[in-house]
Amino acid sequence: MNSKFNSKLLKYLCLLIFLKGCAYFNTFYNAEQHFELAERIRIENLGKDLPSRAIQEYAMVIEKSDKIFTDYPDSKYYNDALILKGKSHYFRREYDSAELIFNDIIKIEESKYQIEARYWLALCKWRDRKPIPAINELQKLINDVNDKDFQSNIYLSIGEIYLSLNDKNNAFKNFDQGAKLSKNRNLREQIYFQIGEILFDEKNYDSALDSYQKVLKNTISLTRIQDSNLKIIQIYRLKGDLDKSTDKIKQLIVDDNFSSIKPDLDLELVKIEYSRGKVDFAIENFDRIGQDYKNTQTSVEAYYMLSEIYLTYPRIDFEKANFFMNEAMRQNVNSPLKIIIVKTRNDVEKLIELEKNFEQLTSYQKAENLFISGQIIAFNLANYNEAKIYFDKIVKNFSDSIFYEQTIFALYIINKKLSDESYLNYRNEIIENYPYSDFAKYIIRNDNLDNEHAPSSSLLEAEKVRKTNLNDSINLYKEVLKTGKDTESSKIAAYFLGMYYDYEAAQIDSAKFYYNLVARDFPLSEQGQKASKRLEIFYAK
Repeated sequence: MNSKFNSKLLKYLCLLIFLKGCAYFNTFYNAEQHFELAERIRIENLGKDLPSRAIQEYAMVIEKSDKIFTDYPDSKYYNDALILKGKSHYFRREYDSAELIFNDIIKIEESKYQIEARYWLALCKWRDRKPIPAINELQKLINDVNDKDFQSNIYLSIGEIYLSLNDKNNAFKNFDQGAKLSKNRNLREQIYFQIGEILFDEKNYDSALDSYQKVLKNTISLTRIQDSNLKIIQIYRLKGDLDKSTDKIKQLIVDDNFSSIKPDLDLELVKIEYSRGKVDFAIENFDRIGQDYKNTQTSVEAYYMLSEIYLTYPRIDFEKANFFMNEAMRQNVNSPLKIIIVKTRNDVEKLIELEKNFEQLTSYQKAENLFISGQIIAFNLANYNEAKIYFDKIVKNFSDSIFYEQTIFALYIINKKLSDESYLNYRNEIIENYPYSDFAKYIIRNDNLDNEHAPSSSLLEAEKVRKTNLNDSINLYKEVLKTGKDTESSKIAAYFLGMYYDYEAAQIDSAKFYYNLVARDFPLSEQGQKASKRLEIFYAK
């Protein structure tokens, strides 16, 4: 009887031990599953904000790990759960919690996760705004690691830190090294695609092309294949390889795998013909695409392209540009282009307003409208050649207007941007005819000329002399004003003189005179606002 009882008891105890082992294994297995799902979501969204689903999955890892620590403290999965919890805190941006865990792991003797904990502590150091020490720690760690996937992660992390420092050369070198070492094909694809996107945005088309081609070698995702091929087509077009771009579109457009991006391929073909100078063809087909693919990103872009055509010489027509921008905004789809269109449309509506009844305006109003229009087109819309048309009209027809000097300076800026040597003519005119102006001051500094800018020199001398001889300094400030009353130097000089006669000499009429100069000519400046407040006090007495 006793032997039977002992046998049953032994079996029961074995069963309990087995069930307990199953329980903590299942708990750890669940934590591991949640972590793998979170990682898959994170990797698929590299370069974007971490999706809320991944954040929730990492939270489940932390919850399951804590259950192991509480219910099964002697579990052989304790350390495994600990490293999972630390990494989950890290990806949830809970860096202090992560750092505490990784430091605890390092203290555990003979832990197989000590080297990995060093890696994560280096990343926590980066998040603590210590990027260079973090890079140094990671570079040391590479020598202590034999596993190629782990080495890959280290290189990728170094690349990410360099990218945060805007050191793209070192970033891409480390990204490439990390991608080559990784056994994870999905990770390689994601890395090369993100590199391609960054390089494309920076207009580094040759390197971007190489990255997108590497994506195609590594991916099995149809979406990635479509996106990368589309970017390759765009790169060929932007580089001027129009035949290559056309050939690739013809190859893809008959492939059923690319039917979902047919609208984009259609749009690219029209852009290619537009690049060839076939503007009438482009106008007709951008309009067709806008109507054929209503309420898509493609239709928004097609209408946007039409608006750009009507903002470009020789087809400048603000009414038509506005019409097509309105068509783009009517499309029932979100598009980043709509943000640009809203701002551009406001500028175009202003241009339409400035053109109304132009012939009935006075000479002053015509010059003013032309100048404002030129400014909007050049410095808001970045259409420099088109802006020159408006500024040239001022030069030819309104050379006696107060806008002439500003116009010459605008033409200097625009032609220099366009690498047009005629900027030298405008530069010389400003230096010769307006030597005391702020425009001359800017040009002297910008072009490293040997010319002296008299108001600036006098102001500098006045400020030096002020420390030793106040009377001489006052005379020098007045000399600055003699060179002109509408320069940055004259603003500073007039405000100082106002304060001198206000607080030092107690000559209120003189103080009012100089304060009025500043308040009238520089109302929005700090000095102008202070002068206005002081004048209010004077006139209130």
